[in-house]
Amino acid sequence: MDAAGKSQALEDWFREHGGYLNPSVNIAYSHEAGYRWKANAPLTPGSKITTVPHSLALSYLNALVDDDFPVFRDRRHDFKIEALGFFYLMAQYIHRERSFWRPYLDTLPSPDSDLTTPLWFDDAEDLGWLHGTDVLHTMLARREVYERYYKDGLCTLRSSGVDTTPYTWNLFRWSITMFTSRSFSSRAIAPQESKYWTTYKMNTQGWRQTVLLDMSHAPAEDLDFSVLFPLQDASNHSNDAHVDWSFDPGRFSISINDPVEAGGEVLNNYGWKGNDELLMGYGFCIPDNPYDTVMLTLKPPPEDLQKDLSRVHPCYFTAGEQWSSERATFRLRRLAPAGPEAERIFQNLPEPLLELLLYILRWERGLPFEFQELPLKYLTTRPTGRHYLPHVARMIVQSLMPRLQKLQDVASHADDPRNNKQRQAGIYRSGQIEIIQATIAGLRTFTRSLLKPPMVPGPRFVTLEGLLQLWSHRASAETAIPFIAGIEAVSGTADVDQLRQAGWEEDVMILLLCYIYLEATRPGHSQRSTVSEHGDVATVLGLSHENGSWAEEAVPEYVDLATPRTEKQDIGVLDHASGLMELVATVAGRPEAGASMWDDDRWCVLMIAELGGKMLRFDSLTMMVPGSNGVGEEARLVVYLHAYM
Repeated sequence: MDAAGKSQALEDWFREHGGYLNPSVNIAYSHEAGYRWKANAPLTPGSKITTVPHSLALSYLNALVDDDFPVFRDRRHDFKIEALGFFYLMAQYIHRERSFWRPYLDTLPSPDSDLTTPLWFDDAEDLGWLHGTDVLHTMLARREVYERYYKDGLCTLRSSGVDTTPYTWNLFRWSITMFTSRSFSSRAIAPQESKYWTTYKMNTQGWRQTVLLDMSHAPAEDLDFSVLFPLQDASNHSNDAHVDWSFDPGRFSISINDPVEAGGEVLNNYGWKGNDELLMGYGFCIPDNPYDTVMLTLKPPPEDLQKDLSRVHPCYFTAGEQWSSERATFRLRRLAPAGPEAERIFQNLPEPLLELLLYILRWERGLPFEFQELPLKYLTTRPTGRHYLPHVARMIVQSLMPRLQKLQDVASHADDPRNNKQRQAGIYRSGQIEIIQATIAGLRTFTRSLLKPPMVPGPRFVTLEGLLQLWSHRASAETAIPFIAGIEAVSGTADVDQLRQAGWEEDVMILLLCYIYLEATRPGHSQRSTVSEHGDVATVLGLSHENGSWAEEAVPEYVDLATPRTEKQDIGVLDHASGLMELVATVAGRPEAGASMWDDDRWCVLMIAELGGKMLRFDSLTMMVPGSNGVGEEARLVVYLHAYM
């Protein structure tokens, strides 16, 4: 029978057994698109296209009552629910000459057809198109599960005396693909306020007989399964299609909300699915899919942090209280081009991801665990929270860069696609690259927005010379002169480029941070006179200076200048601070120091380590900044100042 004959046989069978197909719609076939809905007359919005009675549905429930295949009923508990549905569909296909669903089975793609879900990527060249993608990892994990289903199912059938010769691996994969690409959720047939689920079987007279199954004691997973609805699954997907799915007692209907011209295809909408889900389940992808996502999995947090997380977020842990990387996996959406408000990118990132990164950052800084009920609001509106935003951005970029590089490397070595599998995988991979690039670009745009001129208020990243310039702008040009003179006295130069080449940049940055703090908090230095005369020196390092407490608030919360203790510091950090303290002592003994902060008696190893050392450790990074000669960009050490004015 040719394709047209199979289409007509399906329509006749469908209507004969109580199904409704709009008279203005028929099942058409083409080699490229397969079977699909086609309008043979104009359709208006609100037109009902199909109604499928539950008696035509095919699921594992049918296997439990089918007298022709008693093995599925008798050995029910030897199969996983999902596997039982797969094996039952195989049995129907193998014996389709006597199957109730034969007209439907005849219109399904055959096991020998060109199926394009990743489960069929057997060729190494095809599989190579998935390298570096989330789908490859997901497919390999699912394939392992499916192979176990297959092996265990064959053993069960053999032990029951069933000839398993026709139950091939290819047919099993075909059955999986039919369910993943064509099925609907069991909620389509779920009973309303009843412990009995309805299914159907053929009676001795050849008619469909209703059977009630008591599922009141069934575990939850037995009630969540896939259902095939003949003819309902013939429609193709479009993100732009507007349809209504109606789940009424005993039937499932689909109506359209868009007009369709005569000869046009009647499209369905499978839902908001990204290309990973479309490729895994259906074997196709949509270019520039607006629902595309990239999966980002966090590494397990430190064990002592996990103890705190298990109290407030047990969802990230298994029943055995082990960290679950699968549950700590987040979807990054396709982002629109960055607008003028660079910080808005955080509104488009998963809030649970931001929350976990916040906790990790606080743990790294030795701060106590603090649960945030509204982490996004905390990070974007609270001064202490905003302090973490550039570091959250950096962590996400660092997590995504290896993925991007691998995907780009695979893409650069790929030839033009040779078959449909490769074409669909190429569309998916391109989308992954675009999403990662857009996310990284958005986060970097935010980070670069923190490179500000001295006169612009707000938090910022500054280079060494930028910090000197900011300090001079906020205080006075003369304030920085003794510091510069001291550095020149011990290094032989005050030129920043020469200091960098000599490896002094980090040390000078640490000393400058400490010097500014000591200058701003020196005894007799009135905070109010500082504000009025010098334009708020405190905000160079701090948050506020209200209520006479700005000195305590002037440094990040992880710095404890009130009670710095040796045991809180790393030995290497203390050794480094000791070396810097020797430099301070050398400068203080020189005439150039004069009446400057170099000879302030508050200088000590612990203060250097706790303030400058920690700020360099936790609030500095290397980023591209405008070149010192005003041409191009160069990689420079910058430190983040969470100042608010």
